[in-house]
Amino acid sequence: MATFTNADLRIRLLGPDDGHALIRLGVTDNLFDEDPSVEPSGALAYDAARSFLGDPTVLFWLAELGGETVGFLHCCIQRRRTAGPWAELLLMEMGTHADWRRRGIGRSLLAVMEEWMQGHGVEEVWVPANVYATGFYEKCGFAKDEGEILVKALG
Repeated sequence: MATFTNADLRIRLLGPDDGHALIRLGVTDNLFDEDPSVEPSGALAYDAARSFLGDPTVLFWLAELGGETVGFLHCCIQRRRTAGPWAELLLMEMGTHADWRRRGIGRSLLAVMEEWMQGHGVEEVWVPANVYATGFYEKCGFAKDEGEILVKALG
């Protein structure tokens, strides 16, 4: 098991010029899922990756060790229509490479997200977590809400 210190871990917020990093992740993102044997989701075309990362409502962080991607966190900024904080975050997806789990990478990604939130006046983050991930999020201070997440696929 390889070890690292927090000083070795580099977490960066991607922008439109980081399209190639997002493309590389799409080819191996199955290794960041609960079951790495599933097929990767597939890479975006470069223009699509630039457009995604250029969307002002998208926040996408990569965690890297020695140039290798070991984790990622994807959030969407959701503006609020009511009084109070101007926006909240929806944590869309998060993953740690199967070879690097249980070493604090996920917690480090959440800490960077929370630092961004504090710096931008965002006070709340929601996560529609998979059942296998709820324990992790609860250990990181998330609490279950009274609602349910429902999905409807068209087509």
